[in-house]
Amino acid sequence: MSQRQISNDRRGELVRAAIEALATANAVQPANLRFGAAVLTQSGNVYTSSVFWSATSTLLLHAEHAALAHAASHGERDVVAVACVSTEDPDGRRYCHPCGICRQLIYESAQASKIDVEVLMGNMRGEHVSKRVSELVPYPWPPSE
Repeated sequence: MSQRQISNDRRGELVRAAIEALATANAVQPANLRFGAAVLTQSGNVYTSSVFWSATSTLLLHAEHAALAHAASHGERDVVAVACVSTEDPDGRRYCHPCGICRQLIYESAQASKIDVEVLMGNMRGEHVSKRVSELVPYPWPPSE
């Protein structure tokens, strides 16, 4: 997979877009837990989304899923970077890490586009740490050849 380089300014914009997406979260359960995500495509467009909770707590749409689907619904499947944030930490310092399911979906997107997606794990202060999806998913399913 190839790696696309993005500027620190662009990374910051992507994390801020994920923070802004929190405002649209359907946060039924738990009441104050919200997740937001932003996807940067190869064409330079940004697509955002937030968590869509269900009262069942099992039937939900993760923010990263929804942001990837949002990009795909616009015909944009070549993802360069994904940023995620959450309101989990009241002080806003903790970085949001995508769950295993989201990591797998980001990995599958990377496999399809041959781009090693940069995953920006942001906090509510707009700070972030960055890893490539190949680092976050060392043993994907199904195993790559």
